[in-house]
Amino acid sequence: MWVRPFREPGKVSPAEARAISSSCVRLEPGAAVGAHTTEGKEELLFVLEGEATLRIGGGDTTVGAGHVAFVPPDVLHDVVNEGPGRLTYVYVTAKLGQKS
Repeated sequence: MWVRPFREPGKVSPAEARAISSSCVRLEPGAAVGAHTTEGKEELLFVLEGEATLRIGGGDTTVGAGHVAFVPPDVLHDVVNEGPGRLTYVYVTAKLGQKS
């Protein structure tokens, strides 16, 4: 059994996890993660606080607190805080070929 709080920035997943990885991210207004791909991994973004602008596929999608967004594998994307307050979210990536 493994239990850990997840509202503070940093790695969330246990070291022995084989197919998933997770971290909590906090962005101040105007900050961005930076465009990247999660090569060979699917990704879920769970917004805990604030509003995320998810830049993916040439468009922007707003994801508010209490919502989750899916990012397909190998897709260039960025998470930006365009709102007036702090953005906190947890992402979970899973390697392709793994089944839950």
